[in-house]
Amino acid sequence: MNNPLTIHLIQWRIIPGNVEGNLDRAEELIGSASPGKGDLVLLPELFPSGFYYTDLGKVADRYEDVVRWMGVIGARYEVAVAGSVPTQRPEGVANTMLLVDKVGEIVASYDKVHLFFVADEDLHFTPGKRTEVIHWEGLDVGLAICFDLRFPEMTRKLCDDGARIVLVSAQWPRVRVDHFRDFTRVRAMENQVYIASCNSCGDDGKGLVLGGGSTVVGPSGEVKGVLGDEEGVLTVNIDLEEIERTRNSFPVLKVRRQDVFGK
Repeated sequence: MNNPLTIHLIQWRIIPGNVEGNLDRAEELIGSASPGKGDLVLLPELFPSGFYYTDLGKVADRYEDVVRWMGVIGARYEVAVAGSVPTQRPEGVANTMLLVDKVGEIVASYDKVHLFFVADEDLHFTPGKRTEVIHWEGLDVGLAICFDLRFPEMTRKLCDDGARIVLVSAQWPRVRVDHFRDFTRVRAMENQVYIASCNSCGDDGKGLVLGGGSTVVGPSGEVKGVLGDEEGVLTVNIDLEEIERTRNSFPVLKVRRQDVFGK
């Protein structure tokens, strides 16, 4: 594991249903970041298609193509690639966050647990039933998607399960983008971990404007980097040793009253 770990958050206007166009734009932006061996690339929620309810099943059928593309990017730059994609499940289509390593292997898969009912996600997606923390290259990584950020118990569980960094893929609207940034900072601070949250930006073609603001926050709540509301790349070097330094200097997690509140 590289320390510092370099992470690249790729933010762009996702065109609903345009898989080839979205992958091409992501590839262009990733190339502009010049990622190096051992880096991590983080993409937004449903990065191949956006919330394309018109033909969600057809987009989900492109799952293997998208995973293959993630593997090609990983092999080209010797990096891992994470982001969420529509996935066919026996119960229906899931919103699935993947972490694909530099040889194209899926090392983590997480189906979104909290579906955003305001945007009818519960009518189009089947919810996940578990959280996910995986050991990747010597680092324990937790996965979350967008609306999950509003639930502190989920991030706490990821961290109780060992996560030292939580990767979040999002499509968060501009009207509430302050919440997106605030939740990222608070979840990092209260758990004394790194959280990297990657959003999309721009008009989705249906009147919804995504807010951008992709950000990385450290274990003390310090914002390590943040984008505005335009397309771009945020590259941050993460000092993994800062987690233990923060926990040792301010050991708040050690005085949790688990006898009162549970784990």
